[in-house]
Amino acid sequence: MIVLSDKKTEYDLKQIELLSKKFGLFPETCEILLNRGIKTESEVEYFLNPGKHHFADPFTLGGVKEVVDRLDLARNNGETVIVYGDYDVDGITATTVMTSVLREYGVETVIPFVPERADGYGLNTDTLDKLIEEYFPDLIITVDCGISCYKEVEYIKQLGVDVIVTDHHELPETLPDCPIVNCKIASEYGFTWLCGAGVAFKIACALMGKKAYKYLDLVALATIADSMPLIGENRDIVYEGVKFIKEGNACLPLKELIGVSNLRDVSSTGLAFTVAPRVNAAGRMGDANSALTLMLSKDSQTINRLAIKLNEYNQARQQECDVLYRSAKDKLISSSYDKKIIILQDDKWNSGLVGIIAARLVEEFSRPVILFVNNDGKLHGSARSIDAINIYEAIFNCRARLTDFGGHSQAAGISLDISQYEAFKKDLEDYIDKTYDYSCFKPKKTVDLQINKHFSLAFAKQLSLLEPFGTGNKKPTFSIKTTDVLALPMKAGSSHLSIKTNFIDLLYFNGISQKDLLSSGAEKQIIFEPNVSVFNNIETLKGYVKDVDYVIEPSKKITLESFRQSLLTVFNENDDYLFVDGEEIKKIVDDAENSHFGTIFALYNPDTLEKYPSLKSLDTSLYETFNRNLVNNVVLGLTANNVNGYRRVVYLDRPLGAVKPISVNETFIIRERRAFNYSRLQTEKSVFGDLFKKIRDKEYFKAESSVDFALKCDLGYSKMQVVFTMEVFIELGIFYFNKGYLRYNPTVKTNLELSKIYSEVEKLKY
Repeated sequence: MIVLSDKKTEYDLKQIELLSKKFGLFPETCEILLNRGIKTESEVEYFLNPGKHHFADPFTLGGVKEVVDRLDLARNNGETVIVYGDYDVDGITATTVMTSVLREYGVETVIPFVPERADGYGLNTDTLDKLIEEYFPDLIITVDCGISCYKEVEYIKQLGVDVIVTDHHELPETLPDCPIVNCKIASEYGFTWLCGAGVAFKIACALMGKKAYKYLDLVALATIADSMPLIGENRDIVYEGVKFIKEGNACLPLKELIGVSNLRDVSSTGLAFTVAPRVNAAGRMGDANSALTLMLSKDSQTINRLAIKLNEYNQARQQECDVLYRSAKDKLISSSYDKKIIILQDDKWNSGLVGIIAARLVEEFSRPVILFVNNDGKLHGSARSIDAINIYEAIFNCRARLTDFGGHSQAAGISLDISQYEAFKKDLEDYIDKTYDYSCFKPKKTVDLQINKHFSLAFAKQLSLLEPFGTGNKKPTFSIKTTDVLALPMKAGSSHLSIKTNFIDLLYFNGISQKDLLSSGAEKQIIFEPNVSVFNNIETLKGYVKDVDYVIEPSKKITLESFRQSLLTVFNENDDYLFVDGEEIKKIVDDAENSHFGTIFALYNPDTLEKYPSLKSLDTSLYETFNRNLVNNVVLGLTANNVNGYRRVVYLDRPLGAVKPISVNETFIIRERRAFNYSRLQTEKSVFGDLFKKIRDKEYFKAESSVDFALKCDLGYSKMQVVFTMEVFIELGIFYFNKGYLRYNPTVKTNLELSKIYSEVEKLKY
């Protein structure tokens, strides 16, 4: 379901006009700004001019003054300080920034440390014992962790070591009893969305002033990688950091990573999808310290060697992720397809990769996902969620069975004894069941504007003023509502489509499976991002299709499309089909009201749906299901595409022949109801001869399919007869469609009886 940004009020329309004139912006650009909460002249001025001039006084961030005083003491007394971080991009860069700044500030001995994933997130007593025994520190300062470690902080203090906690995660019920800097704690600073490296950067600014700005490249990378919203000071940090990198001022480790990533266009998006995964890959593959060593190194040979190593880790990580994804998806489909929250566990999974796979499954199935890995009787899980469900809050309400947890509304980490797994799973499933209704799980696709006029190159270029893009400030997306488009492969054999619309030319990468749907009479909204490319100093604009949303309403064209599909289902038999009568089908339909997942109701004649009023509330699609979350839905003219994971298909009417085999547990087909009265179709040779001449006379007629042709041409026969006849001719190779035009092949000489479609219709006449 596509959701447009808030509808403009009369006040907004006036404000759009005012802002457009004031800042020289297209009205559409102003509308995007307003819909993102940027409404006043001062807010627009601030947003369009991000940068370090907006940086807030670091001492307004709560706890910074106390921390600076303690670090002054460490410097003046020649103390040994351990910087204790985390194994992800944010933790590694935060450790790098804090370590580098303290050394430059004059602290005598600074020991950087990040745990491996196998050691668990945050402080733990076993690791602390080893560190304290080896280095005899006077002070441990955490970065990107520690806020949930009250007991561990007390343990450190009992050993005679001071502690400072700097973090950005959600606040627990009991805070550690030590100096704390956490942007979530209310203070004059007021901005709560810094990442761990962002908090470290504010402390660095308090210690060094503007000299700390040389670390903006790393802080920007961390902010992007940790999916922090690019608003407020985060937007300023990322803007300056990306600019810093583009100007060639990035630190050598980051330059080397950009090189091995083959990243040509440095942007927030590019860093997120190329550099960040390589830094994360080290920790995910059990070697976070190689990433930390890389970031802190000054030796060019070491930097080159470690950058290549991280690149190799990333390649291995991708391969392992594919295996883990298939394993988790198989478990989901077999055991959790009907749950509002997906909770799975496996001893063989890599704990460093389950977060990635959980996020992937959330996107695919539109439900929260928690994946657990067993480590000597202790389960460590990564949770990811959809926008409508606060997973941290849900876990908090079931915390009694946990040994540890932390995170935020969309992601969390969890630890528990394996003996508590089933009980915790039930508690959380019950909580989600009671708290959230099924409307929360319906995928929503939000776009900034619906386009109903020419999309100009100048407007596309102006959108760059809204960069940097990322969480909280996504790259603008647009939609076009249409029924008829010309969708053709970019070249022979290509899986990519070139799409012509009245407003903008589009490219749909790997969209070949959608060609028939795009060409169908279904009303569709095409979601796209504009892209400006330059070749030989010539700028061109293309839209990149991100998704297509179909609205299936009964119409002559939809009925003909379904009829055409019903003719094409005669080529396969399957002994596993369960033929049932109308009463049995009705019972299955009634039962589905209490089971929201796992069933596709297939039909070919849209009028059949009138017999089942309760199904009208379900999503209806053409040819295939678009509900990747396995929710029950209705499909007109079902093909074998995209049914993976569904438990059963229920055919409410019968096509011309046997339906195509589909990989589901059960297939029910109504025995007595044919989708259409096929016996009324004319099969006389004289009729086919007459239509052959009329169709041949239309060679080079502009049409995409037999349905499109039948609707555009009056040949003196019913539209269904024309579609039927043309599909027989197409099956025999006499006619075909190429690049949007009807073509005739004069070399084909054949008999009608060789057509399976023709033969099946003939059978029904006797």
